[in-house]
Amino acid sequence: MTAKLRQFLILGLLLLTIQAYGQHLLRNRNIIGHWTATWATAMQTPVKSFMPYNNEMTDRSVRQVVKVSAGGEIIRLQLSNIFSNEPVEIRSVYIAHALDSFQIDPQSAQYLRFDGHQRVVIAPGKSIFSDAERFTLKPLERLAITINYKKAPKVPTVHMGSRTTSYIIRGYSGPLTDFSRAFRYEKWFNIASLAVYANDIRTFAVLGNSITDGKGATTDHQNRWPDEMSFNLNEVLELRETKEGRLRRQYAVLNLGIGNNRVLSVGFGQPGKERFARDILAQQGVTDAIIFEGINDLGNTRDGLTTARELVEQYKIMIQKCRQAHLRVYIATITPMKGSGYFTANHEAGRRYVNEWIRTQKECDGILDFDKLMQDPTDPLALRPEWRLTDCLHPNALGYKEMGRYAADILFSR
Repeated sequence: MTAKLRQFLILGLLLLTIQAYGQHLLRNRNIIGHWTATWATAMQTPVKSFMPYNNEMTDRSVRQVVKVSAGGEIIRLQLSNIFSNEPVEIRSVYIAHALDSFQIDPQSAQYLRFDGHQRVVIAPGKSIFSDAERFTLKPLERLAITINYKKAPKVPTVHMGSRTTSYIIRGYSGPLTDFSRAFRYEKWFNIASLAVYANDIRTFAVLGNSITDGKGATTDHQNRWPDEMSFNLNEVLELRETKEGRLRRQYAVLNLGIGNNRVLSVGFGQPGKERFARDILAQQGVTDAIIFEGINDLGNTRDGLTTARELVEQYKIMIQKCRQAHLRVYIATITPMKGSGYFTANHEAGRRYVNEWIRTQKECDGILDFDKLMQDPTDPLALRPEWRLTDCLHPNALGYKEMGRYAADILFSR
């Protein structure tokens, strides 16, 4: 072989190597990035009065629908068994683009793997992540997650306030299985978060109670205030970014609200002061925390001012933890409650104390003044009539829409 021919072959191999590497980068354009949750929910134990049916999913197939915020092309799912005393044995999990109701696009279905296997066992008190899988996930789309259980605990790990219908059938299912006769239940079982591997995503994790969890929202419409905030950030305000010539970014909004949750004591779910580390700080890729809790503490206390002072101390601890984790942190004022069963002069004094501290403190990156936004102009101690439920404590769907729009406007500019 002549020296010139050898040089030509070496050059050819080099060019082929460069071309192959370029194609690899093209196919893996998200390879330089990080994991960030695009959807999440707070795990809890069932409360029998709110989950009256048989909740053991042994030999059941459960199809659950979630609405993501940010999109991506590489995903992984987190399953949780943290509040159960027995293992969860799963035959398989598959995801697909959700259509109407229980229906999916079967051609999009993809089985997830766990350490290379479809089958997985989640030990009591543990959570597990699926392997990373390529799956094109668009911003704000609905995704169906179907779990084929082999054996499940009698007391499962759940989220009770899904405001989204899950579909449960006996036996094993595949992407072509008919779920039209499925038992329908507005709960989520074992699904804790869905993450994308991407870059330039700002991720908000919201600690909240039933107002964040969405009591009063419309079932299957995904119109809680964090949903509305996500919509405004990713669709409405994104257009403003484009017009202003800024590089488009995505926004993930994670709803970690639990109905009847409290910061200081036990209502439903672990108290906020205990679950803050797991539900907020440990979320994948979180950049910003929002604290919007306290009304259940005040509504269930004998001494509003003492409880208010204790709440403020816990807020300070949470803020400090965010600072240590290098997160931006925002805190929201407690909304009006006149006309509800929580309202007394004592409880109102505590609410005013907390809101005054929130408005005057200098420890956060900003505040969401939901109290001012939602109050009745003719009676500031009450929610606006057109934005509230008859319990005078929770906003309705229109109220949540206003809260989400307002929050997006505030946080977009930060």
